Amino acid sequence: MTIWTTPDGAFLSYDEYGAGPVILLIHGSPATSKAWQGVAERLSQRFRVVVPNLPGYGETPRGTSQRRGDIAHAAELIEAVLAEFGQPLVLAGHSYGGVLALRMALRNVVRPRALALFEPVALGVLEAVGDAQAFLRASAFFNDYTSRVGAGDGEAIRTMVEYWFGAGAFDRLPGPARTFLIRHAHENARDVRATLQEQYSRESLQRLVMPVLVVCGSLSPGMMQSICAHIASQSARGSLVTLDGATHAMTTTHAEAVAGLIGDLADRSGA
Repeated sequence: MTIWTTPDGAFLSYDEYGAGPVILLIHGSPATSKAWQGVAERLSQRFRVVVPNLPGYGETPRGTSQRRGDIAHAAELIEAVLAEFGQPLVLAGHSYGGVLALRMALRNVVRPRALALFEPVALGVLEAVGDAQAFLRASAFFNDYTSRVGAGDGEAIRTMVEYWFGAGAFDRLPGPARTFLIRHAHENARDVRATLQEQYSRESLQRLVMPVLVVCGSLSPGMMQSICAHIASQSARGSLVTLDGATHAMTTTHAEAVAGLIGDLADRSGA
C-alpha cells in the first residue's frame, strides 16, 4: 500500500499492481481496496492497476469537515493522483464506487478511454428517467437506514446486507466481516447520504462520449437492474451485461469474469 499526499496536504492510500496502461478501480461502501484484489491481480498481467482507498477506509482519513464526506471530495482526491499516473485507459467503479466513477466521468476532469460500472447505486438515475415510484421506494429505504445509523444503531447495517443479498445473509457472513460492517456503519451511512444527493439528467448521461459498460448481477434486486439498464440505454455508447449467478458482491465472487470484462473493454478502447 502506498500513501500519496496531495498538494493541499490531504492523504490518499492506494494499492498498485502490474505495469502498462492504467486501469483505475474504485471500491464500494463499506469496503477497502482489497475488494478489488482478485480482479486487480488478474488484470496486472497486462495493465498497471491502481486501486485507491476512499476517504474513511484503509489508510485514507475521512476528514472532519462536512465537505470531506461527499463524493466531490473523493473525486478530487483521485483526480489529483491521476494527474501523476496519467489518464486511465479504463475507469471502473463498483456500487458506491460506481457512483463516484460516474461523477468523475461527468465532471470531465479525468478522461478515460472507457467507463465500466458494476452495479452503481446511482439512485438519482431512476428519477432522471421518470421512474419516480422506484426512486421514492428506494430513497425511503435508504433514508430510514441512514437515520437508524445516525441514531447510534450500528446493527442497522444488517438490513442493508439483507436488502442486497436476502434474508439471513448477514448472519451467514464470517465473524470478522460482520464486525467490519458494524464498525463502518457510520461511514457507510454517510456514503449513502452522499449518494442520495447525486442528481442526474438524461442529457448529462447522453454526453458520455466514451464506451460505457454497465454490469448487473442476475440475482441482484430489481432496483439495481433498472439503474443499470437505464444508464446503458441513455449513454451514447452504452452496453449492458448481466452476469449470470452474480449478486452485488460480483467483484469478489466473480473476479475472473469481472476482470475479463474490464480487459476486453480495455482492448476495444485501445490498449
